[in-house]
Amino acid sequence: MNSRASWFAGSCMVVCLFAASSPALCAPECGPSVAVEPVSAGLSRITIAASCFPSGRIVVRYDSLTLVRALDENGALTLLFDCYLGEKPPLKLTFPDGAEVQAQLRTIDLERVTKVALLWRGRANLDLHALEYAADFNDAGHVWAGAPSSRWQAEERHRRDKRGHGFMTTLSDGTSEGDQLEVYTFIHETGQASGAVTLALDYESRARTPQEPDSCGTGLYADLEYRVSVLRPSGGVSRTRGSFAPLPCGQPSDQSARYSSKALPQLILTR
Repeated sequence: MNSRASWFAGSCMVVCLFAASSPALCAPECGPSVAVEPVSAGLSRITIAASCFPSGRIVVRYDSLTLVRALDENGALTLLFDCYLGEKPPLKLTFPDGAEVQAQLRTIDLERVTKVALLWRGRANLDLHALEYAADFNDAGHVWAGAPSSRWQAEERHRRDKRGHGFMTTLSDGTSEGDQLEVYTFIHETGQASGAVTLALDYESRARTPQEPDSCGTGLYADLEYRVSVLRPSGGVSRTRGSFAPLPCGQPSDQSARYSSKALPQLILTR
């Protein structure tokens, strides 16, 4: 049977689980442990130590999200996790032997941010674009995987123009196992100037002329579905779904077929 012990160390909550069901394979002293440290902008730093499973894979679950991540050769992993649904949904980690550790997420500044999370499944790449204050593509206010910005850059821009700004906190390129996730985080500032953030979604794998067989024609991801969740500073969460209609392979597509704003909100910013 498994025994569990938990304690607090500094600002970190540590949850330890010792897997003694197979003592020949895994001694109790090398059982997995998980530490959670609050980070600003609604993030949690997850530190995993599982020396029983060098280079093993763990499954990370958060509400409906499922991620697969690899431990290093020492069985360790540090994960900066975006709490895009808040702290309430627990983080569940399943190790190679089936043992599960459940960790309580902790964050800083969650009440100051709006988070827009994009989730999809499949070996296809979607890019979430945020156009702040009527910015156009490739302007300074265009935040996306190619120009993700950062918390520090957002704060520097605020000092210059007295407006809130955002950055991409999580990025996916369609190559990892499990769900794909991108999150845009907007930091609200006291007395910020009014305005709006327009969001758009690019089915990047299609490119200008869809050629990848999985993403066009009758391919597996030709009519790719995606999910969007929005976390407000009040703690409220809204969820929507959308999809891309199939396109023929090898024929040029117009921009409206590649980019979509369906299911994506416009963030209205007020003083």
